[in-house]
Amino acid sequence: MDKKATEKIDTPKYSYWKSVATVFFSNKITIAMFVLILIILLMAFIQPLFSGYNLMSVNKINDFKARYNWPSLKYWFGTDADGQSLFDAIWAGARTSISIGVIASLITTVIGVIVGAFWGFSKKFDRLMLEIYNVFSNVPTLLIIIVLSYTFGNGFWNLIFAMTVTTWLGTAYFIRVQVMLRRDQEYNIASKTLGTPTTRMILRNILPYLTSVIVTQLSQLLPSFISYEVFLSFLGVGLSSDVPSLGRLISQYSPYMTSYPYLFWLPVFVLALIAVSLYIVGQNLADASDPRTHM
Repeated sequence: MDKKATEKIDTPKYSYWKSVATVFFSNKITIAMFVLILIILLMAFIQPLFSGYNLMSVNKINDFKARYNWPSLKYWFGTDADGQSLFDAIWAGARTSISIGVIASLITTVIGVIVGAFWGFSKKFDRLMLEIYNVFSNVPTLLIIIVLSYTFGNGFWNLIFAMTVTTWLGTAYFIRVQVMLRRDQEYNIASKTLGTPTTRMILRNILPYLTSVIVTQLSQLLPSFISYEVFLSFLGVGLSSDVPSLGRLISQYSPYMTSYPYLFWLPVFVLALIAVSLYIVGQNLADASDPRTHM
C-alpha cells in the first residue's frame, strides 16, 4: 500500500473567484442587467467622444427646422430648444453622472474599509470614532453635501469632496461592526497570542471574509451617489454651468414636461435604467461573493 496516497485528500479543487463567476452568471436576470450596464457604459464613455456635444452651444438656435423635433429615425431622442440632439446630451450627461458616482463610491469604500477595520480592533480608537460618528450620523447626509457644495463652490472635484468627506463614516461604522463580530473568534485569539501584528490579522484573517459585505456596501453607494448628483444638479448646485449631467438635463427640461414630454422623460428613463441595473448587478455580485452560495 502506498503510504503517501493515504495522506492525499480526495476533494475537488476550489477556486474562489471561479465559483463567484459561476454563481454570478447562473442568473439570467443578472446577465441581462450586466449586458445592459456594459451597453450604457460604452454609450456614455465612447459616444460623447464622437458627438462633439457642447452644453453651451447655440449654433442652431436660429434654425427653426432643427428645434423641437420629436424622436424619429433622424433624431433618435429628438432635439431641444437650441436644436441640439437629446441623444448626444443624454450620453454626455450620463458620462458625468456615472463618473461622479464611481469615483465617490470607490473613495468612500476604500477610506471606510481601512478606518473601519482598525476601528473594530482598537478600543481607544473606538471611543473617539464613536463620538465623531454620533455627531455626524444625526445630521442628514444630503444636508451636509448641500452645505459643503455651497461652501466650496461648483466643480467636479468639489462635488466629489462634498459627497465623500463624511459619508465614509457610515461605511466605516458598518465595517467596524463586522470586524468586531470576527475579531474574538478562536483563530484570531490564537494569532494574537502568538504575536501576529494587527495589520496582518486584518489583512489575512478578517477582510477576506468581508468581501461580500464590502461589495454589498459598494453596490448601495453607487446608485445613491448618482442620485445625489442628479438631485444637486436639479437644484443647480455642485457642477459648473458648462458641465452636462443627467440631473442638469432633467432640471433644464422640466418646464417641457407637458409640451415636449420626451425632453424630460427620456433623461429620467436613462437615469432609472442606470440606477436599477447597477443595483441589481451589485446585489447579485454580493450574493455570488458569499462563499455560502458556492455549494
